[in-house]
Amino acid sequence: MHKILIIEDDKTIVEGLEDTLQFHDYETITAGSGKEGLASFQKEKPDLIILDIMLPGVDGFEVCKKIKQSGHDIPIIMLTARSQESDKLLGFELGVDDYVTKPFSVKELVARVGAVLNRSKKSINKEDIVVVGKAEINFKNFTVTREGVEYPLSPKEYDILKLLISHPDEVIDRNRVIDVVWGNEYYPSPRTIDNFILKLRGKIEEDPKKPEYILTVHGAGYKFRSKSGA
Repeated sequence: MHKILIIEDDKTIVEGLEDTLQFHDYETITAGSGKEGLASFQKEKPDLIILDIMLPGVDGFEVCKKIKQSGHDIPIIMLTARSQESDKLLGFELGVDDYVTKPFSVKELVARVGAVLNRSKKSINKEDIVVVGKAEINFKNFTVTREGVEYPLSPKEYDILKLLISHPDEVIDRNRVIDVVWGNEYYPSPRTIDNFILKLRGKIEEDPKKPEYILTVHGAGYKFRSKSGA
């Protein structure tokens, strides 16, 4: 049974989410503020977090940032009454996996919960461990280990890395990255994708400023260079 932490201060929304998620065999924990949510996250170790932006005290963006900085890469679906593009962009840059704008259909949210959980458990459909230079990528455990340091991979980082490594020495344009990684859920800006590429280089490359494996092909897209590739 998957455990879901709901961080939301609107009691009516919380009650509706709890009833529906429990009906679909999810275990739920709730928190009514950002501070309480962070404490519940540390104590309960949930499988997924449903996080409101507008929270008393510590807002949803700060909660998301603290969770991601903790090294625990737990999928996050963010709830918001806002529809501004800048809010969604900030959320995705912080590592949010999906966005749902209020008012929303509870059935739709449950479907998104299932989709995000499924994405977070995907395997690469080849070797679970891939060695890239001095980095060891464990696609089964969503981690990169380089020089004794372990770095977690977010679901989006995982999907981008899987796409690139599955097509060595092939240029993958941004539209293809968007189609495979984001689908129809959101159309990210080039800056968002570039930020994910920079994060991946920081985990894999010996010198992220002079990448040897995850390359940007200017005006075309990205390429994973294999050991023998050019």
